[in-house]
Amino acid sequence: MRKTKLTLLLLAALLAGVCIGFFGYSAIIQARIRRFSQIPGNLSEHITGKLTERLKLDAGQQAQVRAVVQSYDGRLKEARDQSRATLDSLLGQMRAEVATHLTPEQRAEHEKLLQEMDQLRRDSRALRRAMQPPPPGAGNAATAK
Repeated sequence: MRKTKLTLLLLAALLAGVCIGFFGYSAIIQARIRRFSQIPGNLSEHITGKLTERLKLDAGQQAQVRAVVQSYDGRLKEARDQSRATLDSLLGQMRAEVATHLTPEQRAEHEKLLQEMDQLRRDSRALRRAMQPPPPGAGNAATAK
């Protein structure tokens, strides 16, 4: 009887550990997805700050880049609500216009930065897709046979 209680207690502890690990891991992944998918409230300052840090923009370039980004701000917000394709198109136009204010060395680094950001976005999208539950009825096909 004593061994049975001990075995049941160990089994319960193991089961509790598995549940805590599973749900804890899911919570961590979901928090990371939220963090990577958030768009900062002040997009123009965020973009200008990132470009200044990475490309070492001088004060004049910072002002020019900030003006370009601010001129796209309203349209980007509308596009974000309407269509991802429109947003990507506007972002491409904005990036091209920003690049006109950079030196050749900064343009090369800017291109590298954009590629890194695109890779992060693709990774984040893949992670979000992996964490989505399957559509209703998708798992029932095997059990219906």
